[in-house]
Amino acid sequence: MSERDPIKVMAELLKSGATMLPETCPVEGCNLPLFKLRSGEIVCPVHGKVHVVRTEEEVREVYSKTTLALLLDKVESTAIRVIDSLVGEPDADASEIIRWLEVLERVERLKSMTKGRPQG
Repeated sequence: MSERDPIKVMAELLKSGATMLPETCPVEGCNLPLFKLRSGEIVCPVHGKVHVVRTEEEVREVYSKTTLALLLDKVESTAIRVIDSLVGEPDADASEIIRWLEVLERVERLKSMTKGRPQG
Protein backbone atom coordinates (compact mmCIF):
# COMPACT_ATOMS: atom_id res chain seq x y z
CA MET A 1 0.00 0.00 0.00
CA SER A 2 2.74 2.44 0.92
CA GLU A 3 6.52 2.65 1.33
CA ARG A 4 5.94 5.17 4.12
CA ASP A 5 5.98 4.64 7.88
CA PRO A 6 3.15 2.21 8.74
CA ILE A 7 2.27 4.20 11.88
CA LYS A 8 1.67 7.32 9.78
CA VAL A 9 -0.41 5.31 7.31
CA MET A 10 -2.50 3.89 10.17
CA ALA A 11 -3.07 7.41 11.51
CA GLU A 12 -4.18 8.57 8.06
CA LEU A 13 -6.54 5.61 7.77
CA LEU A 14 -8.14 6.45 11.12
CA LYS A 15 -8.41 10.15 10.18
CA SER A 16 -10.18 9.19 6.96
CA GLY A 17 -12.83 7.27 8.90
CA ALA A 18 -11.44 3.74 8.67
CA THR A 19 -12.07 1.38 11.58
CA MET A 20 -9.22 -0.58 13.16
CA LEU A 21 -10.14 -4.26 13.33
CA PRO A 22 -9.04 -6.84 15.91
CA GLU A 23 -7.60 -9.05 13.13
CA THR A 24 -4.01 -8.67 11.95
CA CYS A 25 -2.58 -8.84 8.44
CA PRO A 26 -2.47 -12.40 7.09
CA VAL A 27 0.86 -11.78 5.32
CA GLU A 28 3.49 -13.80 7.16
CA GLY A 29 5.56 -11.67 9.53
CA CYS A 30 3.43 -8.52 9.18
CA ASN A 31 1.10 -8.71 12.20
CA LEU A 32 -0.12 -5.11 11.75
CA PRO A 33 -3.78 -4.45 12.51
CA LEU A 34 -6.23 -4.45 9.62
CA PHE A 35 -8.53 -1.52 8.85
CA LYS A 36 -12.00 -1.49 7.37
CA LEU A 37 -12.53 1.44 5.02
CA ARG A 38 -15.85 3.21 4.67
CA SER A 39 -16.27 1.36 1.37
CA GLY A 40 -16.16 -1.93 3.28
CA GLU A 41 -12.77 -2.89 1.87
CA ILE A 42 -10.29 -4.35 4.37
CA VAL A 43 -6.70 -3.12 4.11
CA CYS A 44 -3.33 -3.54 5.74
CA PRO A 45 -1.36 -0.29 6.13
CA VAL A 46 1.62 -1.95 4.40
CA HIS A 47 0.12 -4.52 1.99
CA GLY A 48 -3.10 -2.84 0.93
CA LYS A 49 -6.26 -4.82 0.24
CA VAL A 50 -6.49 -8.19 1.96
CA HIS A 51 -9.16 -10.84 2.31
CA VAL A 52 -10.13 -11.94 5.80
CA VAL A 53 -11.36 -15.50 5.81
CA ARG A 54 -12.64 -17.35 8.84
CA THR A 55 -13.94 -20.61 7.37
CA GLU A 56 -12.92 -23.09 4.69
CA GLU A 57 -15.93 -21.97 2.65
CA GLU A 58 -14.66 -18.38 2.68
CA VAL A 59 -11.20 -19.63 1.62
CA ARG A 60 -12.76 -21.44 -1.36
CA GLU A 61 -14.84 -18.37 -2.27
CA VAL A 62 -11.84 -16.01 -2.22
CA TYR A 63 -9.75 -18.55 -4.16
CA SER A 64 -12.43 -18.98 -6.84
CA LYS A 65 -12.92 -15.21 -7.21
CA THR A 66 -9.16 -14.68 -7.50
CA THR A 67 -8.82 -17.52 -9.99
CA LEU A 68 -11.70 -16.15 -12.07
CA ALA A 69 -10.16 -12.67 -12.10
CA LEU A 70 -6.81 -14.06 -13.25
CA LEU A 71 -8.46 -16.12 -15.99
CA LEU A 72 -10.46 -13.13 -17.22
CA ASP A 73 -7.26 -11.05 -17.33
CA LYS A 74 -5.55 -13.76 -19.42
CA VAL A 75 -8.48 -14.00 -21.84
CA GLU A 76 -8.55 -10.21 -22.15
CA SER A 77 -4.80 -10.07 -22.90
CA THR A 78 -5.11 -12.82 -25.49
CA ALA A 79 -8.05 -11.12 -27.19
CA ILE A 80 -6.19 -7.81 -27.37
CA ARG A 81 -3.09 -9.51 -28.83
CA VAL A 82 -5.16 -11.35 -31.45
CA ILE A 83 -7.11 -8.23 -32.42
CA ASP A 84 -3.87 -6.26 -32.68
CA SER A 85 -2.34 -8.88 -34.96
CA LEU A 86 -5.48 -9.13 -37.12
CA VAL A 87 -5.78 -5.37 -37.54
CA GLY A 88 -2.18 -5.30 -38.77
CA GLU A 89 -2.93 -7.78 -41.60
CA PRO A 90 -3.95 -6.27 -44.94
CA ASP A 91 -6.35 -9.13 -45.73
CA ALA A 92 -7.76 -9.53 -42.20
CA ASP A 93 -11.18 -11.11 -41.87
CA ALA A 94 -13.53 -8.52 -40.34
CA SER A 95 -15.79 -11.22 -38.91
CA GLU A 96 -12.83 -12.66 -36.99
CA ILE A 97 -12.04 -9.23 -35.53
CA ILE A 98 -15.71 -8.82 -34.55
CA ARG A 99 -15.69 -12.21 -32.80
CA TRP A 100 -12.67 -11.20 -30.72
CA LEU A 101 -14.24 -7.83 -29.94
CA GLU A 102 -17.27 -9.72 -28.65
CA VAL A 103 -14.94 -11.78 -26.45
CA LEU A 104 -13.55 -8.53 -25.01
CA GLU A 105 -17.07 -7.24 -24.40
CA ARG A 106 -18.03 -10.42 -22.54
CA VAL A 107 -14.87 -10.29 -20.45
CA GLU A 108 -15.64 -6.70 -19.42
CA ARG A 109 -19.21 -7.67 -18.56
CA LEU A 110 -18.01 -10.59 -16.43
CA LYS A 111 -15.42 -8.41 -14.70
CA SER A 112 -18.02 -5.81 -13.80
CA MET A 113 -20.36 -8.53 -12.51
CA THR A 114 -17.68 -10.04 -10.28
CA LYS A 115 -16.61 -6.64 -8.94
CA GLY A 116 -20.22 -5.85 -8.10
CA ARG A 117 -20.51 -8.84 -5.76
CA PRO A 118 -20.24 -8.04 -2.09
CA GLN A 119 -17.09 -9.39 -0.48
CA GLY A 120 -16.50 -10.59 3.10
